[in-house]
Amino acid sequence: MRYRFFGKTDVGKKRSHNEDALLYDETHGLVVVADGMGGHAAGEIASSIAVEVIYEFIKTMDREGEVTWPFEYDNNYSFEANLLMAGINLANNKILQKVDENSKLKGMGTTVVAGIFKGDRVTIAHIGDSRAYFFRDGKLNLITEDHSWVNEQLKKGIISEEQARAHPFKNVVTQALGSGEKLMVDIDEVKVEEGDVFLFCSDGVNSMLSNDEMQIIFEKNYEDIEKLARALIDGANQAGGDDNITVITVGAFK
Repeated sequence: MRYRFFGKTDVGKKRSHNEDALLYDETHGLVVVADGMGGHAAGEIASSIAVEVIYEFIKTMDREGEVTWPFEYDNNYSFEANLLMAGINLANNKILQKVDENSKLKGMGTTVVAGIFKGDRVTIAHIGDSRAYFFRDGKLNLITEDHSWVNEQLKKGIISEEQARAHPFKNVVTQALGSGEKLMVDIDEVKVEEGDVFLFCSDGVNSMLSNDEMQIIFEKNYEDIEKLARALIDGANQAGGDDNITVITVGAFK
């Protein structure tokens, strides 16, 4: 399987600066989206650290091969899953270290959703409410499950999806890098089929667009991943653009 990657970020209509960060590297099949939080531009620092540390760790492991694994290796997961979990935990430690060094950064953190495409499989790791989706046979499917207060209420049936999108606590996450030393990273693995299109995004997309609205955008644009990414950003901005908007689209072909 071969893959095409495209990524784009936009400040949105309501924010003065962009606290999102993204990275995609075709050589390593790696994608990372991080949505930072914290005042005084600290969110930008946290998201940048997350992207950079994960990327550098993946590159180092690929280049050097025999290196000391920074955390306990979990044999219940694949090598790619362990790579992502270790990279995310290293980024978390770096963020906590930065806060210790500078009290003005206290409270900064970031979500992360990251994936490694290898062969006919993608391994996805996430913390927080940034998401991964895939589009197959005309249907958009959500892969990740938000670590958020609103999602917990949604799962319990206390609020509806429409209420969740407009809820005043919709940006409250229950897990994020920078929130503590112990992270519970969620792992998903998807077998890729020819023609699949994947989306990695910050919540600036799905907080503005319903699943049905995103489905329509995919139906119209899935054959061109660059056009699709731009259409999702345009759609989120047209719906209000309340937050920064970041997307990475990945197309699979033989």
